[in-house]
This record gives sequence, C-alpha cells and structure tokens, in this order.
Amino acid sequence: MEARERVAGAVEGAAEAEVTWSVWPARSRPLAAAVLLLGTVILGVLVAQGTEDRLLGIAAPLFVLLSVSSFLLPTQYRLTETAVEVRSLGIVRTRPWSEMRRFDQDATSIFLSPFEKRSWLDAYRGVRLNLGGNREQVVAFVQARLAPARRK
Repeated sequence: MEARERVAGAVEGAAEAEVTWSVWPARSRPLAAAVLLLGTVILGVLVAQGTEDRLLGIAAPLFVLLSVSSFLLPTQYRLTETAVEVRSLGIVRTRPWSEMRRFDQDATSIFLSPFEKRSWLDAYRGVRLNLGGNREQVVAFVQARLAPARRK
C-alpha cells in the first residue's frame, strides 16, 4: 500500500504532537481497481436489462462504488493529542482519544475501539486506521494515547 506521510509539530523523540498520512489502495493496485470499475459497469447493464429500470441500473453500481470508496479514493488520517480524524469522500469523522479503550493490530491496519472487550458494536463504533509505510510511528502514537486509559 502506497502512502504519503507527513509528521507535523514533532517534538524530539517518539512523542509527536500530530501524525498525518494518506492511503490510496487503488493507486497501488490499478488492475484491481480497473476490474472493480468494469464489474460495476457490467452490474449496471445487467440490472437495467433484468429489471427494465434505468434508474435502478444506475443506482445499483453507485451503491457498490460507494461501499468500496475507501479502496477507490484516497483516505486521509490525522492523529492529534486529543482526537483521531478520518477524512474520506469529503466527510470528516473525528473521535476523541478519551472514548477509545482498546486497539487491535493486523497486517495492514489498526482498529481502535471504545470497548475494553470485543463487542458486536465494534464495527459501528470503532475506527480503522489503514497504514501506509508508517506502522511503527502510528503504533507508538496510539500506544502513547491509550496506555494512560488502561492504567485507570
């Protein structure tokens, strides 16, 4: 995954005041993006022919494209002293660190959750941070913000 990373307001050592980066998966996987776009065009044609409704033939692929927009379009992430900010499709979602209780890591992302234990609500209330080439920096930043909450 290709990422553009910028560290702003850095303080000496690992205690940055802010970490900002952008992830655009379709840019690093253009063939997958092309196949996805071609598939949605075919879906639109099939739905329009099958239902004889042009509006539905346009709406169906648009809903599919909207659901995979985090792959097709760039997403900007910003971690500050007070909050986590995710910007995609012109929508900014901000969650304060005070709400976050747990984080889980996998190969390509970090998941922040407001729950101490796994919950079925994680998918609706959590925040997934897709990582670029800055895994160590983001993990250190998240650990520094969530470690005090775990001590309480």
